[in-house]
Amino acid sequence: MKTKTKIDIFLIFLIILGFIYVGTRDFYVVEKEDNKKFDKEYSNVSKDNVFTYVNSNEVYITIKNGSAIIFMGFPNNNWTGYYAKLVNDAAKEVGVKKILYYDFLEDRNNNNGTYESIVNKLSSFLPVIDTGEQNIYAPTLVIVKNGQIVAFDNETAIKNGNISPDDYWNQYNSGIKIQNLKEMFKNYLEKE
Repeated sequence: MKTKTKIDIFLIFLIILGFIYVGTRDFYVVEKEDNKKFDKEYSNVSKDNVFTYVNSNEVYITIKNGSAIIFMGFPNNNWTGYYAKLVNDAAKEVGVKKILYYDFLEDRNNNNGTYESIVNKLSSFLPVIDTGEQNIYAPTLVIVKNGQIVAFDNETAIKNGNISPDDYWNQYNSGIKIQNLKEMFKNYLEKE
């Protein structure tokens, strides 16, 4: 009888430990992994950033009928890193918890069908080059609410002249951009 009681107590103890483990476990590891990956790709953005990686299908579905803030770029574009920092700083100031990040370079280079569908959805916002083609250029920010594009920004996606991101995003231009981004983000949060 004593052995059975000891086994029962031991099993109850294990069950309690199991509940404690599950209750304290962080189930948002994916987002944290995204944060670490983003920090490695964009060193000027803090580790506690708001970016979550998504693919072309997720972007298309969101633009078609969802709601999200979508940041598009790719790591070897110098302008993307500077803009990502501004987006992250503004988002954190107003309480945006998550921004979808889409690295579109491979999809654009491979003429991915879903990428082309995204371009079609954004066609009224994208520049048309001399050949008549439209593409997404880095960096681009799209804010979608219930399948409607409520804000679009690609200010530095196509820059003419010989200006570097470091020179362009001086204190004055950065300050203005952060204020504009904060307003866009506040409007998005109000409509949620």
